[in-house]
Amino acid sequence: MKSEKIFEALTEIEEKYIDEAKTEKIRFGKKHFWRWAGGAAACIVIAIAVGIVNNGGLGASAGGGTNREPGSDYMSYAGPAFPLTTLENTEGLVFERNINFDFSPYYTYNESYEDGNGETVYYDAWKNEAIISDNYTVTNTTDEDKTFTAVYPFAGNISTAVSRIPRITVDGKEVETEIKIGPYSGGFASAWGDDSETERLNLSSLESWDEYKTLLESGEYLKDAIAENPKMDQQVKVYSFKIEYNIPMAEFDEIDNPDMIATFDYDEEKTEVFFYGFNGMSWNSEEGWVKASSYIPKSFNTDFENHPIYIIVMGEDIDNINIRTAAGEGSWDKREETDAFGIVTEKYESTFGEVIYEIITSGSYKNDYFEYEHTVRDLISDEEYLGYVAEYMYAYGQLSEDPAERYGRGRLDDVISETGYVSRVLYVTFKVTVPAGETVEIGTTTIREASYDFDGERHEEDMEGFDMVTKLGTNINIIEQSASVSNTEGIEIVYNNFGFDIPNGITDVILGEEEHYWMEIRKIKAEEN
Repeated sequence: MKSEKIFEALTEIEEKYIDEAKTEKIRFGKKHFWRWAGGAAACIVIAIAVGIVNNGGLGASAGGGTNREPGSDYMSYAGPAFPLTTLENTEGLVFERNINFDFSPYYTYNESYEDGNGETVYYDAWKNEAIISDNYTVTNTTDEDKTFTAVYPFAGNISTAVSRIPRITVDGKEVETEIKIGPYSGGFASAWGDDSETERLNLSSLESWDEYKTLLESGEYLKDAIAENPKMDQQVKVYSFKIEYNIPMAEFDEIDNPDMIATFDYDEEKTEVFFYGFNGMSWNSEEGWVKASSYIPKSFNTDFENHPIYIIVMGEDIDNINIRTAAGEGSWDKREETDAFGIVTEKYESTFGEVIYEIITSGSYKNDYFEYEHTVRDLISDEEYLGYVAEYMYAYGQLSEDPAERYGRGRLDDVISETGYVSRVLYVTFKVTVPAGETVEIGTTTIREASYDFDGERHEEDMEGFDMVTKLGTNINIIEQSASVSNTEGIEIVYNNFGFDIPNGITDVILGEEEHYWMEIRKIKAEEN
């Protein structure tokens, strides 16, 4: 990597940059949750349809869309409990499965908020979690020892808390495991919330087990999860910006809306430009110029001491780059220049992957997106996370042959951070040996949240869901499957197809040939006891 220092004199912006007649503008917040593309920020609009469906005597459905069966199509779907599978052929091994849904975490607690009059209002809420114990008895029917790599799937993402990763035991002893992470499992929606292949502005997670079936049944998804991720070795020119404060910090903290504003020319046919750390942008494709702004953090901002700002150029270099500093009231592109801070620009050559690595290992990035609890991110290296960013970039981002409109203008903040937050199927892998003619017990324990609706009848009746699948994504020979519920004193099962009937003492059942079993439950409130 070679580097040269560039100290640009701050100059007046050329007149063409002031002409807004043909420009497209985007204003981003500090965080990455804006939906944007083209020249207009997109808003999330959720259309709610509420329907009631009769389903073979199981009772009416409750919210979450029309013509749905109970137990499906949740607005926030946690995903089903998947069956165990393996990476190798397990001929000669037979499996029996028993799954238990323990509702002891489904307890009531008190919360409060301050109303408009400044008075504290208290109300009851509840944890909507269950402990799922998914256990397997494995019998070796051959006269040879059998060793295989067991794979236990669960729905989550790279920011899933470590406490939510399935805990694995073999014959009662916890075993060492590795984690494999599948690609983004969801899709995209239009600005109006509809699933769309042509207007991909918003993220859209899976909402039902049928969508997981489409994702997993071919087996390709698991292959992708264990495959190596691609590299980003494209040669790039990098402009890195460092902020220098020219007045005491106490005085700077009083300045309104300080921004660094960069402008430059480029040819869209010969150059692709990427941005990180910029939160406002306008461009003119016809005249070939861009103007971008980056807010300048104050001492009380979380990224005060580490605020990476980059312009990354792939192809021919940009021309006529100008940097100015501005502050004051009004829109970001019309503020007055200030000498309260300055910008040092460093230009160097690198590879695209090396620059992304600089970003994801910066203190600012980790503090902003992974600071609260130990997550899956803590279990993988920075190099591995870089691989998942590359995978996402090639699939949907600016390195894709058909990038989603959400990532269409080169802003890296979204695609890098959303790599950690988009929904996925993850896999816990571990080795198991079953001696000839003997039996081994595999135990999995997972804390799972319920699926739920934000609105509709199911929401109004406080009903939430848990479910499981019996065959999806597995290659093992499961000769019998059973299910049970426990610690149900605080809940009632409103609808289910397991066959549970708590009032009549039916809490253990042998499962049949259904691919999908589900239950919708409701917390029993104090006045109902």
